[in-house]
Amino acid sequence: MAEPSPSPPAAPSPAPAPLPASASENKRFESPPDPFAGIAFPDKFKRDGKPDLSAFVNSYGELETRFNTKTEELKRQIAEEQATNRPKAATEYQIPKIAGIDEKELAEHPMVAWWRDEAFSAGLPQDKFAKAVEKYIEAVQPQAIPEDTLKAELGDSFKQRIAAVDAWAQKTAKDDAEMDAFRSIGTSPAGIRLMERLAGLSGTMAADDPAHVQPAVTLEQLRAMQQDPRYWDSARRDPALVKQVEEGYQKLYPDAKRSA
Repeated sequence: MAEPSPSPPAAPSPAPAPLPASASENKRFESPPDPFAGIAFPDKFKRDGKPDLSAFVNSYGELETRFNTKTEELKRQIAEEQATNRPKAATEYQIPKIAGIDEKELAEHPMVAWWRDEAFSAGLPQDKFAKAVEKYIEAVQPQAIPEDTLKAELGDSFKQRIAAVDAWAQKTAKDDAEMDAFRSIGTSPAGIRLMERLAGLSGTMAADDPAHVQPAVTLEQLRAMQQDPRYWDSARRDPALVKQVEEGYQKLYPDAKRSA
């Protein structure tokens, strides 16, 4: 019986191909990007041709220190200038003289006391303190009423009525304070009508119709009106007042001829 022939040896298996490296593994071996690429560093911040961060940081710190020092110096200079321009104390601010305003009364007003402290804290000089006070008084003072409004409420003779009331007030007031009080009342048509009734210029309490009011001026009132500069001063002459005086004398002395 024949023996079986031996099997040929098996061919060796090919070696496995190397696996490709992953992207992350490749990046580990790449050079990191230059963070200063494209930045033109001054030469004084370079060492061996490369940016010197230490020199840059130190220079920035010195700049910040100088800036803070300059800021404090500027604050000190401003404080010195304020101390030079403003009074030594808030209470030393002087109240400006304003026509028709009681200086002592104004000085005691709470608003002025507050403004003194604020002006002193801000280092304001005397002239700016006074200017602000003047502006405040101007804002709170009664504003002039347009003639159209006066004519509509007091009639065509509104100028004569106002002049008569003013003349009566000047004769009646015993001092400047009382005259100021009269002026504060006579700043509106209603105030004029009230003063006419107080002075007996409107005839009766019911004579409020502007078209029918005919002020009855007395001799004393006419003489008081003649003392007004608007009557005798050619530079300030008010034709309406002059006319009222003339008409007043004509009513009191219809048979006499008078000239202005």
